[in-house]
Amino acid sequence: KQWYQRRVRGEKSIANKKGTKEEYPELYKWFWQMYEMLLSKFTLYFSKTLFDAGTKKHIRPSTMVQVVDYRSKIAEFVRKSKAACATLLLNTSNIKFAGHGCKLHPSARLDQPQEYSERFEVLFHAGKEAQPDPVDKKSIVFLYNNVVSKCFPPYLYDNLRKRTYFLCLLDENVFLSLTYYSERAERTTEICRFLEDFRTNLNFSKL
Repeated sequence: KQWYQRRVRGEKSIANKKGTKEEYPELYKWFWQMYEMLLSKFTLYFSKTLFDAGTKKHIRPSTMVQVVDYRSKIAEFVRKSKAACATLLLNTSNIKFAGHGCKLHPSARLDQPQEYSERFEVLFHAGKEAQPDPVDKKSIVFLYNNVVSKCFPPYLYDNLRKRTYFLCLLDENVFLSLTYYSERAERTTEICRFLEDFRTNLNFSKL
């Protein structure tokens, strides 16, 4: 409280007058760290809206100031682990969603897509293609429903297509999937560690 009152009056601390670095209260530092982590998290969640609103030339510098650049973190792991792609999805089947950046009036009626997998909106996708393969997306949605209902572990191997899917639940209705065009073990250390660390950082468990 005393520190805040000095800031309001425009006074400098004794330490600052002596030319040393000013110490901020622990609560202030915690709130500032939380602010930075929230900025990083929602830059990822709303990246499509941000990038659609401007060119990469204008958006890139602003995203570089994040504490954690989650987009780059995902893309880097895709390259490192030789994954086909990584996709961040939002389940819109039980919420009103009219598109990225769209403000929907509470009383407005919104028809759901006929195809169930189309009710899962891509928030971010890292891979050779701009969008996930439609068949892969259906497999990911199938896995998601089974993971949420606790019928399956967050892992699926498609023996017919020779593809492996990993899933990580992040927030309510938001999840990250990794797709490999080869067979990968369910307990692959590199993949499991990345997904666990990613979820921990995104949920501020270590803050």
